[in-house]
Amino acid sequence: MTATDFIRYEPRFVEDALFYALRGHEREREFQRERNRLYAIADPDQRDSAFQKFDQEWFQRLDLAAPIDRAIGEQPLLARNLARCLVARAPGKKEEGAELFVNPQANGIERAAAGIFLQPQSLLDSTSLLALLRHELLHLADMLDPGFGYEPTLPAAEGGPTHDRLLADRYRILWDATIDGRLARRGWARESARVERLLEFSRAFSMFGAETEQVFSRFFDAEAPSHAGLVAFAYDPRGSLGAPSAKPHPGSRCALCGFPTHDFEPEPDRLPAHALAELTRDFPRWRPNHGLCRQCADLYRACPLSTRAATII
Repeated sequence: MTATDFIRYEPRFVEDALFYALRGHEREREFQRERNRLYAIADPDQRDSAFQKFDQEWFQRLDLAAPIDRAIGEQPLLARNLARCLVARAPGKKEEGAELFVNPQANGIERAAAGIFLQPQSLLDSTSLLALLRHELLHLADMLDPGFGYEPTLPAAEGGPTHDRLLADRYRILWDATIDGRLARRGWARESARVERLLEFSRAFSMFGAETEQVFSRFFDAEAPSHAGLVAFAYDPRGSLGAPSAKPHPGSRCALCGFPTHDFEPEPDRLPAHALAELTRDFPRWRPNHGLCRQCADLYRACPLSTRAATII
């Protein structure tokens, strides 16, 4: 399979990329002069086809595809397992990235395709673009690697949507740390990558305190991470390391609502029996040593009052 067969570009993306690349360029007039001749083609379909072919030729002539070709070439799993890779326009800078698309009608992940979504003007900064693509495509390579064992959905959290978002964010932070760690060891990451990922990790896993950097290294320095390992740590950071759950410290997150707090219930094991019963019914995995914020504790203390009020109303 040739690069042309595997990588396909959205025609509008190519046209817009050429507009930015040739603006003020020494060959801008040459491009416009040659392109204007195509308007003489009478048949609309033939004219559109000619414009697309012409734009593709100039796109290659200006070597605008170089960072994309290089980044994809560095991940052989992509070409071996994917049917194609489409490069298309991203709505905005924040939406730039890569995605994996799997046909539910097909058998096996080898029928999947990749999408790379970029702003056309991003092609003008090949260094920054290559850094972005390396990070994004290593995510896709992990998803295709049987050793990583990727699953598209995370297990549902006991605490509902709030906890689902918390755990998804933790998982993203862990996975990004392993990605940038591997890129750093290949000399492909920016110098500040470790510091930036450590700061992000420390905010999400503040329960480790002075041990934070040591625990973070387990992920940033991991050469062969796994989806299951990242999920286990996101759901139970201390337990996944074989360490007992310590009393939460001020500023860490409540085990129930997931919000950071400096006001933890001082003695969770001494909550009223009815509160503990309701709490463990809603959160079967919760234990008193996991802690909970005072607000959540007060809500469970008030359960009988709420029930009586409902019967009166």
